[in-house]
Amino acid sequence: MRFALASVALALLPSSARASQHTWQSYSQVRYTQSEDQGGYLSLRRLKLFGQGPIAGDWTYYLQFLYKTNNKSLTDDRIVMQEANASILTESSKLTVGQFKPPFGMERFTPDYRLALIDRSQPTDRLIPNGSLGMSFARARGAQFEHKVGSAARCAVGLFDGNGANEPFDGNGPLVVSRLAYEPHYGEAGRFRSEVALSWRKDHDIDFLGQLPGAPSGYSRFSGKDIRQNVAVAYDLGKDALRAEYFAAQYHSDRLGLPSIDAQGYYLQWAHTVSRRWSAAIRYETMDPNQSLTNSKDVSWLTIGATCYIDLDYQKIQANYVFRSEKVNEFDNDAFLVQYQRFF
Repeated sequence: MRFALASVALALLPSSARASQHTWQSYSQVRYTQSEDQGGYLSLRRLKLFGQGPIAGDWTYYLQFLYKTNNKSLTDDRIVMQEANASILTESSKLTVGQFKPPFGMERFTPDYRLALIDRSQPTDRLIPNGSLGMSFARARGAQFEHKVGSAARCAVGLFDGNGANEPFDGNGPLVVSRLAYEPHYGEAGRFRSEVALSWRKDHDIDFLGQLPGAPSGYSRFSGKDIRQNVAVAYDLGKDALRAEYFAAQYHSDRLGLPSIDAQGYYLQWAHTVSRRWSAAIRYETMDPNQSLTNSKDVSWLTIGATCYIDLDYQKIQANYVFRSEKVNEFDNDAFLVQYQRFF
C-alpha cells in the first residue's frame, strides 16, 4: 500500500510542468537482501522522479524526488527533494545554483541506475563531504562554476552553506569544494578519465557519526573543520571498465577533550560486458574510519555481481554477493542482494 501511495504522490508532483519542452522520467528499484546478521527482507530501494526543462533565456532547471521504504534506514518513508537547481551553459562554462551534488568523487556521479554493482562503495558513501549526513543524500545547497581548460580538462569550484541538503541551517559552513578532471579524446573503443578533488568546511554543530562508525559520541555535534581529498581514475576499453578511487578525510576538532580523527578508504573495480544481455563485475574496497585505532570498524568488502539486461538499463536484474571482513573481531555479516530495476 505504501508503495502505491508513494507512486501516486510522485507522479502528481510535476503535473504543472509536463509541457512538451519539459522532460520527466521515473524508475523504481525493488531489492531483496539476505544477510547473515539481519536475515532477509524485501524493500523499495528507490522510487525516483526527475525532470528538466527551460526556465527563461538560457537558464534550465533540474528537479529530482525520491521515496524509499523498508530499507532499515532513518531516511525511509519520506518523499524527499534530492535536487532542485538552475543552470546556465555556455560553450566553455556552466553555472549552477540551488541544491545538487558538490564536485567531489567520481563514482558518486555515476547514476545509481547505471552502477555496475548494486551499491556504491562505502568510501564513496561515507567520505565525500555530505555522504551519510542526515537527509542530505550527499547533496548540498549553494553555487558552482565549472569551466573547460584546454581541450581535455575541466575545473569546478563550488561554495555551499555546509549543513547538507534538506538539513536545518545550524551555522555550519561555508563548505568549499573544488575538482580538476582530465579526459583526453580517444576513439570510440577507449576512454580515460582522472580526477583530483579537495574540500574544506568550517564546522559548528554537525553530526558526523554516520560517516565515522565507532567515532566518539561528541562527533554527533562536531565543531572544528573537516578537510577531504579524492583521487580517481577510470579506464574503459572495449568490453572492460576499470575504476579506482582513494578518499582521505581529516576532522580537526576544536572542542577540549574531543580528539581529531583521520579517515581513509579506497576501492578497485573491474566490470566486463559478457554479451548484450549479461555483464559481470567485481570490487574490492576498504575503509578505516579512524587511523589512530585498529578495531572492528576497520573493514573491507569483496563484492561480486552479475547483471541481466532485459531492456538495457530501462529494465534489468542484478545479483551481488558481498563478503565483509573486519580487521579485528570478525563476525558473520556477508550479504546476498537481488535488485530489479525498471523505468516507467
